[in-house]
Amino acid sequence: MNFTESFSEFSSKIGPTDLALYAGAGIILWVLFKDKMTPVQKIINDIVEQIKGKKDPVKDKVDKIIEEIKDTESDQGLFFDLVVSWKQTRDLAEKSGCAKAVEVADQMFPYLSHMVCEDVDTEE
Repeated sequence: MNFTESFSEFSSKIGPTDLALYAGAGIILWVLFKDKMTPVQKIINDIVEQIKGKKDPVKDKVDKIIEEIKDTESDQGLFFDLVVSWKQTRDLAEKSGCAKAVEVADQMFPYLSHMVCEDVDTEE
């Protein structure tokens, strides 16, 4: 090995055997230290994200739409639970034979709509 030769002279002598040797050494080093590479990968990923910019307008819009769908589903689930509860109360009132309780349950039904509740809240 000649330490005084230039890089171009050194690189002109590299053959396929040398490349295979360097690749093998690289694979062995990667296998030995792959568990310790996670912090390095995280740092590199953070740098790449900063360069690319963290805000992706399409992803932000999709996330917003998904949140709106989840909110709508929870509101519909709540309304359905209210209707089921009303129906169970009315059925129990009918089984007990109390006409006044059935009448009160029937009067309660128009107020189970979430639209009516929003109107009442805004008026107060």
